[in-house]
Amino acid sequence: MSDHAEVVDFYRSYGTESFAGAAPLYAQVCSELGDHPGLVALIAKHDPEAQQPNLLFAAVHYLLLSGLNHPLLQIYDGTVDEPVTPAFADLVVTNRAAIDELLRTRRTQTNEVGRAAILALMLSDASKRAKQPLAWIDLGASGGLNLNTDQFRIDYTMGEQVESTGPADAQLTLQCEVRSGSPDVAADHPPISWRVGIDRAPIDVTNTAEARWLQACLWPSQPERQARLAAAIEVADRIPPRLIAAEAADGLAKAMAQAPAGTALVVTTSWVWFYLPEPTRQAVLAMMAASDRRVHWYSLEAAGVVDELGYEGEPSVIDSVVGRVELGGGEPIEAAVLGRSHPHGAWLEWC
Repeated sequence: MSDHAEVVDFYRSYGTESFAGAAPLYAQVCSELGDHPGLVALIAKHDPEAQQPNLLFAAVHYLLLSGLNHPLLQIYDGTVDEPVTPAFADLVVTNRAAIDELLRTRRTQTNEVGRAAILALMLSDASKRAKQPLAWIDLGASGGLNLNTDQFRIDYTMGEQVESTGPADAQLTLQCEVRSGSPDVAADHPPISWRVGIDRAPIDVTNTAEARWLQACLWPSQPERQARLAAAIEVADRIPPRLIAAEAADGLAKAMAQAPAGTALVVTTSWVWFYLPEPTRQAVLAMMAASDRRVHWYSLEAAGVVDELGYEGEPSVIDSVVGRVELGGGEPIEAAVLGRSHPHGAWLEWC
C-alpha cells in the first residue's frame, strides 16, 4: 500500500473488523484517519508490513509507557473526555522520528498469558498419554512467558464449581470459564523435565525496554491483560525462560536435537501456525513426522488452520480449536479435536 487512499480504506476496514467493541478508541482513530493527511502520509511511506494498524498503535502506546507527557494519555485512561484522533495524530506527527524508528525496527508481538489456561490442559493430557516427564518445545514463544505455565495457578469455573491446578501461593492466577464438557483438571501441573521456546525475534522480558514493548502491543482498553502480563514478567524475572532465536523449522530442529532422552516430546503452537507460510508449515510437519521419537503436537489455532484436525468452512478469527496431533516414531499419524476456546483462553468448550 503506497497510495494514501488505500491506506485510509485499509485502516477504516481494519478498525471495523478488529477494534469495534473491544477497542473503541482504536476503532475511532481508524475511521477518522483520512481527516489527518500528515498522519496518513507518515504511514504510507513505510513498507506494507510496517503499515499495520496494530504496529502503529503499539508504537504510540510504547512512547506513552516510556514516559512521554502527552494529552493522549489522559484520553486513553478515561480521565479526559476529548476527541481521540486529533490527539493521536498530533502525538505521531510531533514525534515523527521516534515513531518512524519503531515502525522500521519493531513488529507486533503479544505474549498472551491467558493462553496458559489451555496450555496447562495440553501438557496434562500429554503427560497422561505418554506417562513420562515432558520435554516441551513452544513454537512461536515471543518472550517465553508461557513457558512458566507450571508456576501459575489456574481456576477453571464449571457452573458453580471451581477446579484449580497449580501452586496455591502462585504469583499469578488465571481464570477460565468452562462452558461445556469436563476437562480433567489435576491439582498439580505435570512434571516438565526440560523446556525451550522458539521465536524468530524473541523478546528478552528481563530487559525493561523489551518488556515495555510487549506491554505496548496490548490495547490500553484491556487493563486485565496488562495486569496478567506484568505479573508473568515478574515470574520470568525470577525464572528466566530459555529461548532459541530462529525461524520455525531451524529452531525446531535445534530443539528436538537437544531434548533429553527418556522424556515425552511435546510441541505447542498457539496462534502461530496461522501466520506461518505454507512451505514452513510443511517443513515443520515433515520434521516431526520423520522423528524417531513420537511427537505430541498440541495446537491452539483458528478453526480451519490445522489441516490435520479436519475442518469444513472458512477459518475463524474468533474461536480457536484445541487440537492434538501425534506423529513420528514410526507410527501412523493420529489427530483429535479436544475442544474450542477463546483465543486468549478466557473460556473453553471441552469435548
